[in-house]
Amino acid sequence: MLHVVNPAHGGVIAELPEDTHDSVIAKYRAARAAQPGWAATPLATRMAAIRRFRAGIVEHLERLAAVLTSEVGKPIRQARNELNGLLPRLDFFIAQAEGALAPRPVFDESGMRETITHEPLGVIANISAWNYPYFVGSNVFVPALLAGNAVLYKPSEYATLTGLEIGNLLHASGVPQDVFSVLVGGGRVGIELLKEPVDGVFFTGSYGTGRKIAEAVAG
Repeated sequence: MLHVVNPAHGGVIAELPEDTHDSVIAKYRAARAAQPGWAATPLATRMAAIRRFRAGIVEHLERLAAVLTSEVGKPIRQARNELNGLLPRLDFFIAQAEGALAPRPVFDESGMRETITHEPLGVIANISAWNYPYFVGSNVFVPALLAGNAVLYKPSEYATLTGLEIGNLLHASGVPQDVFSVLVGGGRVGIELLKEPVDGVFFTGSYGTGRKIAEAVAG
């Protein structure tokens, strides 16, 4: 079990079942199976899901800020500021998606046409940080989802409740459960995740952990 501790008083505020070797494999396989369908979903539909995610942040902001403060320890004002600051970031990704993902012709002459198209990588591993989980995480999972990828999101063990809230909001917004999966646990779960043949790894955290991840996925 993962014990979530409130750093203000040191008390345990939640006990969560951690992911295991088998559950990580199952979530990876489910994400791999679900990703093609998400990629085939029209971009406008994927954008609409992120807009609903944004609306959910606004609707539940006070509760989400309280959860963030309870496990990370930042003052409630800073938690609210992180969530309010997330909104223009989501607006930016939504506004940029269509242009960034549009096919781009590079040659059209004498009956020959060459075009660059942008395809999703596939299944993305997103190992995120504890101190700004909305800022740091959204920099990866929002553009990844907009581009048609599936995401295996492992929040820091010190921001797990927030990670689960993010997952719940995305699922309620129309992102399929297997397209965005939250992995619960610490470094051991991260190691299990990196054993799977994911198509991209995005990490924010300490130098030491970053070096271990780089070595694990170098091949």
